[in-house]
Amino acid sequence: MLETNILKTRIVKDNVFSTILKDRNLRDKLILVTGIRDSGVCAFARRKSQKRVKNEDILNVIRKHTGWNDEEIFESHEN
Repeated sequence: MLETNILKTRIVKDNVFSTILKDRNLRDKLILVTGIRDSGVCAFARRKSQKRVKNEDILNVIRKHTGWNDEEIFESHEN
């Protein structure tokens, strides 16, 4: 049987979602990038929407605003 190297999907840490909810300036930047209202940004943060936050434009805003790298944004999974 062939051995494959499949990477598990990256999981956004809960801290990222709570930071979005707490930080109005970050939410304002996300509103500009996504074109959705504050209530929509808060809603995807409260739902902990992995798919939404993994959008590259949103990730870039979070990285630039917080100074976080991928290790600080995503949970690490040991194989």
